[in-house]
Amino acid sequence: MTTLDARMLGPLEVRIDGKAATIHGNNARKLLAVLLDEANRPVPIEGIVRGVWEDELPERPVRAARNLVSDLRRDLRPFDDRIGITDGGEAYAVRIEPGELDLQRCKEKRRSAAVLRASDPGAAAAALREALAEWRGPALSGVPGRLTEAIARRLDEDRLTLLEECFDIELELGAGAELLPELRQTVAKHTTRQRFAAQFMRALHAAGRSVEAIEHFEAVRRRLADDLGLDPDPELRAVHAAILRADEPQAEPGPALAPSPAVPSTLPPTTARFTGRDEQLAELDQALAAGTGSAGSAVISGMGGVGKTALAVHWAHRVAAEFPDGRLYLNLRGFDPAAPEDDARPALGAALRALGVEPDRVPADLDEQTGLYRTVLADRKVLVLLDNVRDTRQARPLLPSSPGSFTVITSRDPLLGLVVGGARPIPLQALTGDESQRLLDSFGPAGAESDSRAGRRVLRICGGLPLALSLVGAWVAARPHASLLTLAERLESTGNVLNVFSDKDAAIDLRTVFTCSYQELGARAAAVFRILGLHPGPDITVPAAASLAATEPGEAADALRELADANLIEEHRPGRFTMHDLLRAYAAEQLDTGVSQAERSAAAQRMLDHYTHTAAEADRRTSFFGGGRDVPGPVEGVRPEPIRSLREANDWISAEYQVLRGLLQLRSGPSETEREPEPDPVLDERIWRLAWCLAEYMLDRNWAGDLLAAQSAALAAARRIGDANAEAVALGYMAGAQLMTGEEAAARTRIDRVLDLAERHGLRWAEAFAAFTLTIYAARRGREAEALDHAMRSRALFAEVGDKSWEHRALYSAGWHAAKAGDLETARASFDEMHSEATRLGVPHGAVVAEMGYGLIAHHEGDFDAAVRRYRGAVSKFAGLELEVSESNVRDLLGDSLRAVGERDEARGEWEAAARGFVKYGMALEAAAVRDKLARLDAEDGA
Repeated sequence: MTTLDARMLGPLEVRIDGKAATIHGNNARKLLAVLLDEANRPVPIEGIVRGVWEDELPERPVRAARNLVSDLRRDLRPFDDRIGITDGGEAYAVRIEPGELDLQRCKEKRRSAAVLRASDPGAAAAALREALAEWRGPALSGVPGRLTEAIARRLDEDRLTLLEECFDIELELGAGAELLPELRQTVAKHTTRQRFAAQFMRALHAAGRSVEAIEHFEAVRRRLADDLGLDPDPELRAVHAAILRADEPQAEPGPALAPSPAVPSTLPPTTARFTGRDEQLAELDQALAAGTGSAGSAVISGMGGVGKTALAVHWAHRVAAEFPDGRLYLNLRGFDPAAPEDDARPALGAALRALGVEPDRVPADLDEQTGLYRTVLADRKVLVLLDNVRDTRQARPLLPSSPGSFTVITSRDPLLGLVVGGARPIPLQALTGDESQRLLDSFGPAGAESDSRAGRRVLRICGGLPLALSLVGAWVAARPHASLLTLAERLESTGNVLNVFSDKDAAIDLRTVFTCSYQELGARAAAVFRILGLHPGPDITVPAAASLAATEPGEAADALRELADANLIEEHRPGRFTMHDLLRAYAAEQLDTGVSQAERSAAAQRMLDHYTHTAAEADRRTSFFGGGRDVPGPVEGVRPEPIRSLREANDWISAEYQVLRGLLQLRSGPSETEREPEPDPVLDERIWRLAWCLAEYMLDRNWAGDLLAAQSAALAAARRIGDANAEAVALGYMAGAQLMTGEEAAARTRIDRVLDLAERHGLRWAEAFAAFTLTIYAARRGREAEALDHAMRSRALFAEVGDKSWEHRALYSAGWHAAKAGDLETARASFDEMHSEATRLGVPHGAVVAEMGYGLIAHHEGDFDAAVRRYRGAVSKFAGLELEVSESNVRDLLGDSLRAVGERDEARGEWEAAARGFVKYGMALEAAAVRDKLARLDAEDGA
């Protein structure tokens, strides 16, 4: 049977059937060391990349890591299957069976010794000697790298602690004389480790060489004083005193405290550029005041780079005088870019040493460290700043319990466990626009350009993130001849904005800062985070995320909550999650490097299908007579959102409007000069259909600019895939947008293009659509009879192709222009048919439009009282349907009828309300026409 023996406690080695396997290259050796140190536990790919390549990351780090794993597997055959991918493809783990790794064998023998210590100390000592025999030299010797060296230091420290435990038991068993040679070598090598010195003195005394023991104490005392400025620790002094009394010195039962506790003051300096955060500083002040008589705490949480540490340090310096017993800063390195830490012990050890506990007296056990820490701080009023905390478990042992003490914790995690326990939560968001400008201005004359147009462009890209703003300020300050204009152009033209925000210092490199949060995610949350790189923002709902990731809504919700807890997204409104633009760029980068093109394309299809199908249903609900767009069924995994009423339709489009606009630009480059994207029939077909579904919503609200932009994207998509019908639809709506803005010549050119396409390709629906648009064109030019002719032709053509919805739209248009042209019989017949159909179909929108038409007929018949009644009923119903543009149109007409019956004040009120509505929706021509009516009314009143 083939055997495996992996060894870390000495030179790194893997022996297969007793023969050393050849591991090719330092990177493969570093990878193996990292995996073995976490044997049987997943190691995130991002952690592997940082651990192996450190600051010199490969161009495609994930691919490089996977290639390196493949190389290592080849070296480890036939055990290559022991290295497997896990956590949904986000991590690797090496599987080690019991007895196959020296580190695990060592730990198992140490555990056995702990069990045997009380009942059979001889067997315990033997077990410890067996554990020590696993060591063949310094751990991982010959393997370079910061992370592997850190692992080696930890392992070598464990060996020394193990040796101390072994010496203690053997001295208790009376083996002092036999231990002298080994102890002499040990103290010569570890001259500052006072526990070894105490054990050597005990062995000398037991061997009858007490004078030598006292001389050794004096030598150690002088060396400590001369080299370190320290006194011997309590255990060493106690052994010395016992020898002087001719007693048998015993090992100390536990760690001793320093006789005179130190007053630490280890806060890092605050920055002179600290800006804003007045509200959060006030919250910290309140938390401190509320903690009087108890140990208070506050948790500052937020995304990487948002300025948590800067806020905590700034506030700590403000209140430092209130803590006479010490101000202690501890970096827990929970999201350290080089070697993230998840244990409190390194920080506890540092805290105890800063508080005056001798290094050799700091216990290895976490519970013992915590107890000693709180004992040292008993009755002391200290301020503790715990920076970069990974989770509640890492922070809790470092919370002082003495009344009057206060702890400030910073973390990317909200640390709800601490908040439940009484900590004040202080979530930190991006800086405001004014605060961002002040921060950039602090970098001097170049940074002071921030109020310029170029500066505002830079501020927009930075999105209020202090780290990004500081990098920008430093970049400009270091280049006296550069300007923010230069930087703005560079930021806007780059394919990946994170490349501009890169730095050799991992602590301030934006990509590295984000990676530290990303690599802590579970597989499902990481997958959703990557896929959000496709989404245009500004926010996303759970149903949309579920469709995008092709998962169940419950799983999508869990993933989004995990991302929110990691401060990679924010639930800024219930059920709606937003992401900083720079984090979105990082997500897109992870998507590009970690997901295949086929998977990305499928996700983009699902995203567009989700919004297009939901928008199509919303459009059907908001149409005069239902109908809807011809949208093919969604792909697998998409769950369109249910739209059950007109109100739900309006609410959904309103909530998703910015997202929908962004989706329409999905196939557009960042600048007009960028090359047209290659045709993608699947995505381009979805984009023009989405634009079509939104067109009437934009028309109803007179959003001409948005309509023109949306249909321009649709037109480009239609032309890329050679769809003449889609091109005609886009051109027709673009003409409608230009008619709204008074660009009649440009609109006519586009209508003619639609007619040309219809004729050349036999597109009867497009011909009908062009005729409908010509109705609006003629009406804009005051030619109502011509508009009526176009409307009647449009209706006939829509009836021919069987489009009932558009047939009714054309019928309404015919009735309206017939009334305007004085053909009241045709107008009444049109509105009667509309009202009948709307009632039959249960479409309130269509019925209200017919009611407005009856008011127009009554006005032209001279029955102004009837017109007022009809119009008032329509105003009320349009208001109930939240159709403000239609409401404004009716108020304009109502004002005309009120003026005709002599109700001048009421007419003025309706016209003023109409003007406000028109101005709100950018309807400049309509607003100007109403103002003319008001001006004439004022002139009449003045006369």
